[in-house]
Amino acid sequence: MTKDRKARNMGFLTISAIGVVMGAIVDSMRAAQLPNEAVHHFLDQLEDGFSQVLYGEPQTLMLGLVFVLRRDVASND
Repeated sequence: MTKDRKARNMGFLTISAIGVVMGAIVDSMRAAQLPNEAVHHFLDQLEDGFSQVLYGEPQTLMLGLVFVLRRDVASND
């Protein structure tokens, strides 16, 4: 049971780390004043990739992270 709990915790830690990296990339793109369409294209690619290789809870979590990041980027510029 302890091994399962540790493995689960490591999985959530990994997902958190990936989320931080994704956020840093989006922030860097915005700081570099890239057009919002470039940021959305990056997020679209992440979304497509996650949808192709993940399923279940990991897919839901990663797509949720993409949604949170996308919320902060204007879509009408």
